[in-house]
Amino acid sequence: MTPQEVVRAYADAANRHDVEAVLALYAPDVHKYAFPGTLTSQGRESNREKYRKNFAENPDLRVQILDMTVLADKVVSHDLVTGLASGKTSEEIVVYQVDGEQISNILYVERRLR
Repeated sequence: MTPQEVVRAYADAANRHDVEAVLALYAPDVHKYAFPGTLTSQGRESNREKYRKNFAENPDLRVQILDMTVLADKVVSHDLVTGLASGKTSEEIVVYQVDGEQISNILYVERRLR
């Protein structure tokens, strides 16, 4: 899969609430950051329970990719997340680094709840 296909597969797995499919797209030592570079989680296994809880609390959660830019192994995705239990939506800019067919780094650049 190309980096773009990996990120689309990641969004599709999230839309199915398929924790195992989401985690399979993560490198074992995946790093997640909040902009400008604060580490928020490290490792595939540290995310398993977070996804289970998030999907259970937000049963209608859907990720819509609005736009995507790809350069080499980096993918910038502009997303709209709907179906949040709060009734709000979240517009997000996320940068993914894809090594092979797995996401090795995620940087959450911006999240706006409305």
